[in-house]
Parts: sequence; structure tokens; C-alpha cells
Amino acid sequence: MAYTIAYRDKDGTSYADNYPWIVMPPYDTLGECQRCADHLIKQGYKDVTIFWAVPSLAALLERTELAWDYVKRHQVRCAQARAELQAAEIGQAG
Repeated sequence: MAYTIAYRDKDGTSYADNYPWIVMPPYDTLGECQRCADHLIKQGYKDVTIFWAVPSLAALLERTELAWDYVKRHQVRCAQARAELQAAEIGQAG
């Protein structure tokens, strides 16, 4: 599964009214994506949101703009993120 990030600029603006900036290319692991999201937050970017990137995200972005409602529907929630990170850590330890 791939993950990526939607966000607003430091002043709260997006690419367009209902369209966020998107980090590309997507990350292969949630841990990598979380580190990037943490960095964006520390730098002052707004509404930093991790979401699941469908395999054809690049193709989707070529055809259309990705709206915030899509990001919200595919958002990685904190509990889901913790469970996935724990599973990855267990897999690495074994």
C-alpha cells in the first residue's frame, strides 16, 4: 500500500479552493510518510493529512485534480496508523 500527504501552505492556502497540495511520489511505508508529515507540520504547513494513495494516483492526478473530499475519504486515522506501524515494527523484529 502507498501513502501520501495533502496539505495547505503556511498561510493556509491550497493549490485551489478545494484542492490541496499533494506530496508526490507516494511513500511505500507509513513510517516514511509520517516522517515527512511531521517535517511539514514542524515547518508550519497547515492541514497536513496522510491518506492512502491508490496505485494509479499519478494517473489520476494527470486526468483530474484531487479534492479535499477525496483526501478525507481516504485519510489514515491515528488508530489505523498506530496499528500499521506496530505491525511493521513486529515484522522487522521477527
